[in-house]
Amino acid sequence: MQEYGQSLLIDALSVTCCFALLLRFGNLRFSHPATPYMIFHLHTVTVRLMGLFNGADTIYSDSPQDFEPVLPVEIIRAALYCDIALWMVTIAWVLFALRAREETVRTDAIYLEKRVLDPILAVAFVMGIVGLRIAAHVPGISAYEGLDPSSDWSSSSYLIILPSWFGLAVLGHAYYYGFKPITLILVVGYLVLMSLQGGMRFRVIIGLILAVQIWIERSNRRWPTRLTVIGLAVAALAFFPMKTVGFMLRQGESTSEIGSVLSTSITDVSEGANTDQMFLDEMGSALTLIDLNGKKFMGSMYLPMLTLPIPRALWPDKPGLSGFLQEISTSHRPMAACGMITTYLGEAYANFGLFGIFIVPPILAVLLAMFYRAAYSVPRLSVMRFAYVLVSVNLIQVYRDGLLSVFVFTLVNMMPLAVIVLAHLAIAAVRKRRHLGLAASAEINPLLARFEAERDRPRSGGGTN
Repeated sequence: MQEYGQSLLIDALSVTCCFALLLRFGNLRFSHPATPYMIFHLHTVTVRLMGLFNGADTIYSDSPQDFEPVLPVEIIRAALYCDIALWMVTIAWVLFALRAREETVRTDAIYLEKRVLDPILAVAFVMGIVGLRIAAHVPGISAYEGLDPSSDWSSSSYLIILPSWFGLAVLGHAYYYGFKPITLILVVGYLVLMSLQGGMRFRVIIGLILAVQIWIERSNRRWPTRLTVIGLAVAALAFFPMKTVGFMLRQGESTSEIGSVLSTSITDVSEGANTDQMFLDEMGSALTLIDLNGKKFMGSMYLPMLTLPIPRALWPDKPGLSGFLQEISTSHRPMAACGMITTYLGEAYANFGLFGIFIVPPILAVLLAMFYRAAYSVPRLSVMRFAYVLVSVNLIQVYRDGLLSVFVFTLVNMMPLAVIVLAHLAIAAVRKRRHLGLAASAEINPLLARFEAERDRPRSGGGTN
């Protein structure tokens, strides 16, 4: 497919130049927002263009239904927008890093406290075990026992996310106390169980990335070791067939059938033709549908976030988070029904048109760089660093699925760890308010302030003064 040749050349030059600039001037490390961005771009654009250049079919091409295949011109357009965005975020991150070259250490950090951390982790651990029992497919144990499969509660996110609390509690404990043998065993067991769930592959990848990031933080390193990188690469390859293999293992399929699926998946991935490598096609389709729809959403697609905490069992007609995708989908391009994505750039285009491609990426890059900078100006056991780590390990999903994923994956899918952050911030706010109240009292009544100070002063010995 020679029509992809020029697009592939432009993309290869963009990736090479941007990566070189980020390495030289971007102050990169494993948790920097540019690292998952480069992985996202390579997977979504570069590898896919290589596959199409070598003859891979576009999405919908082999569909038996009356679907319209995505045309090369649509994919080339999407690739060009992705390359523009890559340059925009690279320039933003490099300029920010050059401006903030000097390291500064803040002394006003809020620190993680055991008396807040431990009870939350303990509750999450117990609830996670309950979740594994009733809402996860564990070998030898029936899932969803006692629940009506047709009930809205059986498909509620509150129940679906519960099994992940087990692993999140263990990883949260590792962040504060370190990895011990029992911790490693529990983490590996959790990742294996999640890999068997089929449709919950992201829990395996994000859980693994979080585990690696915690080890890096505790080791005071900027990058993982070569062996760790190889392990992550193997996990990334295993991601592609994990859904199918997980379902097959649960259904008791034979080893030969599973081996055949693995072989086919590896071949498809090597050719850039796996269905999970067609995000660029999906973005190209979305751009066309957005133009046909003729409407700029101007951020209205994010309004359903306000209703997110309300269970759908209590509000069956609650607006869905993919409402805008349903609005632009057609019978010939049923993106919403097929569970497709637009990437965060497709969202930007839906909101603001071509202007969004130029303005959303640098704004997002600067905001993430500010968060990154603030997180690494305070110690590892600070709430700020902990909060950034939670966001950083989910950025690959944010770039892929859209900006709503910042909230969905950090606040919802990592709820116990997000609660730890929110609890510390709430306690800090109460303490600050109390301190301000005492300061105001000191100005009004110095004698009262002196009495409070004398009363709260630590006593030495067993007697009284």
